Amino acid sequence: MEAPRWQQIEWGKQMTDRGATPEMILSLFAARGEKFSARNLSTAAHRVAKFGGFDVQQHDRRVMVLADACRRCVREFNPQELANTVWAFATARVAAPELFAAVAGAASSRLCDFNQQDLANTAWAFATARVEAPELFAAIAGAASSRLCDFNQQDLANTAWAFATARVEAPELFAAIAGAASSKLGEFNPQELANTAWAFAMARIEAPEFFAAIARAASSRLGEFKPQALANTAWAFATARVAARELFAGIANAAFSRLYGFNPQDLANTAWAFATAGIEAPQLFAAIAGAASSRLCDFNPQNLANTAWAFVKARIEAPQLFAAIAGTASSRLGEFTPQALSNTAWAFATAGTDAPELFEAIASAASSRLGEFNPRDLANTAWAFATAGTDTPELFAEIASAVSSRLGEFNQQDLAHTAWAFATARIEAPRLFAAIAGAASSRLGEFNPQNLANTAWAFATARIEAPQLFAAIASAVSSRLGEFNPQNLANTAWAFATASIEAPERFAAIAGAASSRLGEFNPQDLAITAWAFATARIEAPQLFDAIAGAASSRLCDFKPQNLANTAWAFATACIEAPQLFAAIAGTASSRLGDFKPQELANTAWAFATARIEAPELFAAIARAASSRLGELNPQNLANTAWAFATAGIDAPELFDAIALVVWSRLGELNPQDLAITAWAFACVDWKKDPEFFVELASVAVIDLDALNDRELSQLHLASLHFDLVWPDQKDFYPLSKHQQMLQEAHQRQDPSPSRFQRDVATALDRVGWKHVFEYVSKEGLSLDMAQPDTRQAVEADGPFHYLKQTRIVNGSTRFKSRLLRRLGWDVVHVPFFEWQALDGERERDSYLHARLQR
Repeated sequence: MEAPRWQQIEWGKQMTDRGATPEMILSLFAARGEKFSARNLSTAAHRVAKFGGFDVQQHDRRVMVLADACRRCVREFNPQELANTVWAFATARVAAPELFAAVAGAASSRLCDFNQQDLANTAWAFATARVEAPELFAAIAGAASSRLCDFNQQDLANTAWAFATARVEAPELFAAIAGAASSKLGEFNPQELANTAWAFAMARIEAPEFFAAIARAASSRLGEFKPQALANTAWAFATARVAARELFAGIANAAFSRLYGFNPQDLANTAWAFATAGIEAPQLFAAIAGAASSRLCDFNPQNLANTAWAFVKARIEAPQLFAAIAGTASSRLGEFTPQALSNTAWAFATAGTDAPELFEAIASAASSRLGEFNPRDLANTAWAFATAGTDTPELFAEIASAVSSRLGEFNQQDLAHTAWAFATARIEAPRLFAAIAGAASSRLGEFNPQNLANTAWAFATARIEAPQLFAAIASAVSSRLGEFNPQNLANTAWAFATASIEAPERFAAIAGAASSRLGEFNPQDLAITAWAFATARIEAPQLFDAIAGAASSRLCDFKPQNLANTAWAFATACIEAPQLFAAIAGTASSRLGDFKPQELANTAWAFATARIEAPELFAAIARAASSRLGELNPQNLANTAWAFATAGIDAPELFDAIALVVWSRLGELNPQDLAITAWAFACVDWKKDPEFFVELASVAVIDLDALNDRELSQLHLASLHFDLVWPDQKDFYPLSKHQQMLQEAHQRQDPSPSRFQRDVATALDRVGWKHVFEYVSKEGLSLDMAQPDTRQAVEADGPFHYLKQTRIVNGSTRFKSRLLRRLGWDVVHVPFFEWQALDGERERDSYLHARLQR
């Protein structure tokens, strides 16, 4: 039974007296609470919270009894008492779900009687207490929207904050709040400005004009903002994607000298905000790194992940901070959410930070929880481990399993990142790639240029045949090349070339899009583009000329692989670029120690194929390669020998070293490599051991059907060399029984007579030197003009017999001349450049007569 009214008034005065303490109020309630009126129950709760809150551990029983008493009297509370009661328990952080449920039921039908403060406080209380009450919030939104003009600045801020915190969608209410608040922002205190901005950002409400008004109101008062308000304001504008550079500059200045007052979440949120907004603030980030490093033990997992992510996103190098984060995070990964695990891995991978123990710990923590990862987290985790080069095949297998059945949930970026990750990590996952191809093909219209390029790149790198996907990508690419950045253009071309996809129209379009923008291409993009067009056998002379011009002045920025690939591409495409090759030779010679063995082999091959004289480069390659030949694969060994032989470079020590390596690895060489190697050693007149040629021939003879005419021709010339150098061992040479087949193949390789050759033949007739035109010796060697009886011959040596822009005979021509001499032929050579310098028949006839006399 309630006490008399006078007693209720007396107890009310005691509880509202200035000297009242929470202990006094709770003691009074413990003694007299059973007789408290509804008003006094509400007053007790409100005053305890206002005077300092509940000490739950000490007063647990009294607090919960008070909550239960309030619950029983909810129907007797007036609107203010309802609002004050939930406000009290929310403020005191006391969980009272039954009380909140009762208040929600009692208030919903009476909101029309609530004043603006009661509405705001009720919403704030339920949001603060984390009590879900969707029907109540919907009713508050309806009741408040038409009365917002009566709300003061605190009520407006609290209402917005409450709906955002409770994650209740109320776009019409937020629009009305923005309208009501815009003219009052000058009256908002810093906390209210920060909370309002935070609420609109949290609720994903697009209100650029309102945010701009908040920025104007806040900018001149940032010195009054507390650290949390500064951090939350920055976070809000970054989350809302509102460009407010002056505001961010002001926040940076205000925060810089006050970071000691920032708690871990404020530090993390500030870094995250500036990174997300793309605001450059290196001094602020340096200060945050210093302030955070010594306090990382106080950071929760989300703060650790967000801080690492922010520094990477802002391109701020902070190795000491990352080392500290790695140490702190590794032992706490069990507390990380899937997103925090994914973001941490992403950050360390993107930063290029070597943290194998951290990655191992993330792999262990993530493996058993992949079912909780959303598509973005799965894709980013795979991407991070691939980028970091971490050997974790078991994790990738589990990711593949988790991903395959959920690809319908993946957006275009997640699909592209997942494919890219598995390709980069060299993880064989054909079923996953097939599933990605199926999921992506019909959705390529949603893919942005980078994701189109990355998807093509991934399938090409993984060697996955997906013709329908590539056809769809080609179609999607065609009309959008203007949106592609240089890297996207280069990677798309590379992917189609690597996957051997015939798409001449697409390559032509890429060439057109790239040619005018090569100044924007970085060295790798230039090299990859040239490589792609050369590999795809696409004729694009204008593009190659433009690449040569763009690359020549920037070669010092090229990595070894870029230098090697560029040279290889121009040689393969048969593009005349002497200045570019000269520049590559000069740049590469001093950096060959950084070249991988394959890059050394490709560079030598390119200069030999392009017939570029570069003796210093070849000498440097010989020195760099000799001690690393064991790292070369068989094809690169063969190509290196071929290059030096073709260029006519004397490198006996290199060939001796190649012979030792080849001899120990004969079983690894395919028929093509054997033919090239045998020809190269014969070409340079290597005579140290006939057994080396015998062994090469013994393996080659097993599969001669696998060789084309060019390769059979090479074996024929190697056989001739063997017979002439070691005639007494001819019967032991494995290819002797196949000499006719080899010779026929060699003769099919002979080029058609040139006009230059015919002109020389005509002049020989004029001077009376009778000859056989296009004579073939019994050994199968073709002579331009010959007198078989006297074993004299004339060779008209065109440009292909010489290195470009020089008068140096190439290795192949020297080899043939040496074979002919050993066979007893006396050969007169007529260089094309000497012939071209002669004026008329009289000079040419005189020239030939003199040469023949000599």
